[in-house]
Amino acid sequence: MDGYSLAVFFHVLLFVFWLGTDVGVFLAAKISERAELSVETRSTVLGLGMVLDRLPRSALALIVPSGLGLAVHSGQLSLPSGFVLAAWVFALVWLAVLWMGFLNPQSKTEQRAMLFNFAMNAVLAVAVLVAGIYLLSTGAAATWLALKVLLVGFIFVFGVTLDVLFKPAVEAFVEITTTGATDELNEKYSKAIGPVYLIVLAIYAAVLAAAWLGIAKPFT
Repeated sequence: MDGYSLAVFFHVLLFVFWLGTDVGVFLAAKISERAELSVETRSTVLGLGMVLDRLPRSALALIVPSGLGLAVHSGQLSLPSGFVLAAWVFALVWLAVLWMGFLNPQSKTEQRAMLFNFAMNAVLAVAVLVAGIYLLSTGAAATWLALKVLLVGFIFVFGVTLDVLFKPAVEAFVEITTTGATDELNEKYSKAIGPVYLIVLAIYAAVLAAAWLGIAKPFT
């Protein structure tokens, strides 16, 4: 297997870990709503979901440089020398900060890492969307690739929205764990986490569409 094939394989693995593990996060959140379960069980399941959430977040940090490398190597994109290397350095620093936070739960390190992650998602949401619009409007890349870049930009937008919407849900669940489950608190939690599911489904749709574009390349 040559280097390009390995790079494609790695890109596919990022997709698998991104979407596959995130389905586990989705299911864990749904189970945490079940009022017939004990608070301890619900908390354990949601905690497992948060652990699984590390994988899609890690994949998201690496997907851009991985895709850039493939596009440049295959001749789909023409970029300045060293751009892809800089993207990889940026992504690996981002990944390192993320995992510093993951490995230091409930600490200032975790808070700073999550704030950094939020900022990176916001920056890339703008940068990747602008890049996609530029590629699509100028014809600097094939239409399928420009659309794929746009979709990745929207995924970053959805990621920012998800973090904003998930905070009230976490606060509602913490209230359940500290004061005990009541019908009122269970309803409050379900109401808070409801919009989160819609954003997650939007991410799934965008990821699947981007993957299809990359494989089928339907538009020249």
